[in-house]
Amino acid sequence: MKLLIKLSVLSISLLVILAGSVVSPALSEITNAFPYAKTYLIKMVLTLPSIVLIPFSLLSGKISIKVRKRKLIIIGLIIYILGGIGGGISSSILILLFFRALLGVGLGLLVPLSTSLIADFFQGDERTKMMGYSNAVSNLGAIFATLVSGWLATLNWRLVFGTYLIALVALILVFFGLPEPPRRRTYNIDSYFFNKEILIIAFLALLLNIGFYSILTNISLFLTTNNIGNSESAGFAVSTLTFAGFIGGLFLKRITSKLKNYKIPFSIGLMSLGFLFLSIANSMPLVASSSFSIGLGLGILKPQIFLIVTQITPHFSNAFALSIVSSSIYLGKFLSPIILSFIGSVLNRNDISFTFFFVGICLLVATTISFIMVLYPSRLFTAKYNK
Repeated sequence: MKLLIKLSVLSISLLVILAGSVVSPALSEITNAFPYAKTYLIKMVLTLPSIVLIPFSLLSGKISIKVRKRKLIIIGLIIYILGGIGGGISSSILILLFFRALLGVGLGLLVPLSTSLIADFFQGDERTKMMGYSNAVSNLGAIFATLVSGWLATLNWRLVFGTYLIALVALILVFFGLPEPPRRRTYNIDSYFFNKEILIIAFLALLLNIGFYSILTNISLFLTTNNIGNSESAGFAVSTLTFAGFIGGLFLKRITSKLKNYKIPFSIGLMSLGFLFLSIANSMPLVASSSFSIGLGLGILKPQIFLIVTQITPHFSNAFALSIVSSSIYLGKFLSPIILSFIGSVLNRNDISFTFFFVGICLLVATTISFIMVLYPSRLFTAKYNK
């Protein structure tokens, strides 16, 4: 029974990462299929689910306090499947965007619950392992999804959307293998929706992802501009980044056991070094090693963020707290090119190397602050509730 629960939870984690990575390789073919569509509408095929996700993620977290999580997950999976495969039968760009928005609705319902379920069914070291496995599955899924959808796109762009049928496996696992999470002792619900700790973590996660997504949005142009590589090289760099995240998630418990209280400054420090070396990179080996450092750092750090959230909130509001943090992560993804371009304009430095250097310096400052917080611990982010 425990194995089925683990498979159910991990299958949902896999679906979360598939939303964007499946479609990305097919954007050029979709552009050719709808030649009269505006460029921004084509780009929205990729970004729309992430934008729609945010309000529905918050709504899902709040509804889960009163509605059975299992029922909410099944509804989310059904909407996810319809929105996913619907893109493959679209006859116009607007219909395609409708189905992408529908996918975002389903995704929004699932995102906070995918992590909340880990807090519901697992405790202690097992919870840490599952957080790591969840992150590892997401990264591994992104690698395979990109490869498979890239191949399918060469045959027909509509086939790419058939990849979302994998959600049927998750639906079957949830239906037959996932019980309703146990309800534990309750608290005064109104006291915990917007506690300052969660809002601080959400803001920090927002800043972290504004920095992190700079590599995804700029690496291709960085390589070609500096005569380091081409689009294929950019794909290799992103794959290296994702693979490192997979390694970090897979061995999360072992890594954090060795690092103890220094796991957060260590992981931020790895990301900082990666960005600083990337800013001066002049060869693919240095780009790849820098990407690996960034991916490994995030692979260790991201599950820790979610673990802290589950530790400092009462059980009943885990999903809502996680939805706030998850939404801030997706908002950071959306704002990253806007904010960093604005900073570059203000400082009169619009080159990509400076963007990577700026992010690296900011992360270096964050590393120092987190190291000081380890030496002089605050009670702000300590566990408050027995799970």
